[in-house]
Amino acid sequence: MGKLSELLIYACAVILLSSCSSPSGNRGNNQDPAALVPLSCIAVLPADTSVSEKEIIDFEEAQSLEKGAAYASKVIRNELKDNPEVRILSSNEVAFLVPEISGGQIGTVVALGQKINCDGVLLTTVRRYKQREGTEYAADSPASVNLSMVLRHSSNGNVLWSADFREMQQSFLSNIFSFTKAKERGFKWISVEELMEQGIKERLNDCPYLD
Repeated sequence: MGKLSELLIYACAVILLSSCSSPSGNRGNNQDPAALVPLSCIAVLPADTSVSEKEIIDFEEAQSLEKGAAYASKVIRNELKDNPEVRILSSNEVAFLVPEISGGQIGTVVALGQKINCDGVLLTTVRRYKQREGTEYAADSPASVNLSMVLRHSSNGNVLWSADFREMQQSFLSNIFSFTKAKERGFKWISVEELMEQGIKERLNDCPYLD
């Protein structure tokens, strides 16, 4: 494609699509504020991985997911650390508070709520965390992230809010509807850390219980 053609595509996108961007997974359930269940405290658990959900997984993928979970936990902690209604727990604290749990994830949520008197528990699961191959201007393979966030009530495990973030970065020319997002990113190929951080911040900002 010649430079003139590329410039024409770019100009058309600026004029017609400057207010458009492509969706990146489910942004969360939009709830009426009046229908929200009152919460006095939200316990935030360290991010987990989807390793236990897969029958077969190689060492490299498992290691990558562990890195992604660690980074997700860091981003969430930085975003919520100043919220007075949030209690952020470390892996050691969770293991100490609920050393033996039956009932899977819901059992953990209910037990934690009873132990620390929090009526909400936020869980995050990382299912994909793939680093960009190449540079910010020439990537052979773009960064890719897939994670989910679920806020459950600790009395019964019911879901109060949930959101997914799934994105493999695309170039502007391959998806002109991503113009706004591409512009925000400086028309560069961002790293998997940047992609995950952007996704988590977007989802937390959308959560009506974390205003």
